[in-house]
Amino acid sequence: MTAGPVQEFACFTDFDKELVCHWKVPSQTNCSKEFLLCYSKEISSVLNVCVPENGKDTFRCTCTICPDYFVSSLTYFLALQFNGTHMWNYTVTPALVVKPRAPKNLAIEKAENGNFNLSWEESYSSSSMLSGQPVIYELKYWRKQHPTEISVKAINYQAKSFEITASSLRRGYDYVASLRCNYTDYPAYWSEWSEEVEFHYDYQVTAEDILQMAVPISCILIMAGSVICYFCFTK
Repeated sequence: MTAGPVQEFACFTDFDKELVCHWKVPSQTNCSKEFLLCYSKEISSVLNVCVPENGKDTFRCTCTICPDYFVSSLTYFLALQFNGTHMWNYTVTPALVVKPRAPKNLAIEKAENGNFNLSWEESYSSSSMLSGQPVIYELKYWRKQHPTEISVKAINYQAKSFEITASSLRRGYDYVASLRCNYTDYPAYWSEWSEEVEFHYDYQVTAEDILQMAVPISCILIMAGSVICYFCFTK
């Protein structure tokens, strides 16, 4: 949405603690002095005021609203003021703009079969609206020395762990993994990527490696033996 000095107005929510609205503004804008965002719930005539702050990139104003509760049917009526002048009205239904919090506490350990087990936790308490809701995950991992070569895996089932197979890795490299999530009943946005976890795939020799080396060596020895026998026979 564009109106005067405001561009790209949008809202999203973690559907647990806060509803965040932001909009793009010209550089040098002082958001807290020039703007006010008034809001009220659909079922209430009480008008509340949010004083925006400048975003980290300085080209964006951000207002954070902390409701008492979230329900699927709740709608907010917003009214934006610029230098004391009413600009326009906007409505937002939080359930339609859910951007969940990223998974937390990623951990990884090597399994006995040589694969790597990645585990994580949901970022919502049991009292949250999203707790226990159907959720899908997306995993990405890459060699730390080659960050542009990324492997992505979709985890389309309820899980709190995933096995990264050794066959998808290259020995002797450090790897980095990260995870994000999307709640299928509230699919507007994926979460941000989680904090990264690192692991190392070492050069441990396996039975398969020994077999792979033994076969060509055996063939060479057999051929060499055959050649020696041939010369001995001809003499």
